Amino acid sequence: MNYTLLKDAKAMSGFISAIVLSIIGIGLAMKDNSYWVFFIVISFVILMVSVFRADKLYQGKGR
Repeated sequence: MNYTLLKDAKAMSGFISAIVLSIIGIGLAMKDNSYWVFFIVISFVILMVSVFRADKLYQGKGR
């Protein structure tokens, strides 16, 4: 990661929210709650969108 990505609020909030949703999903799975699947799937979707945004920012910088 470079500074351009680290200062982008949307990309970083996406990464952080994906991590938090994954932790919530794992906690729900440990409590045998069936909603854990929803949190894990949403976490993967948010992570995918954040990675695409990070790639776009990194490629747009021109290295």
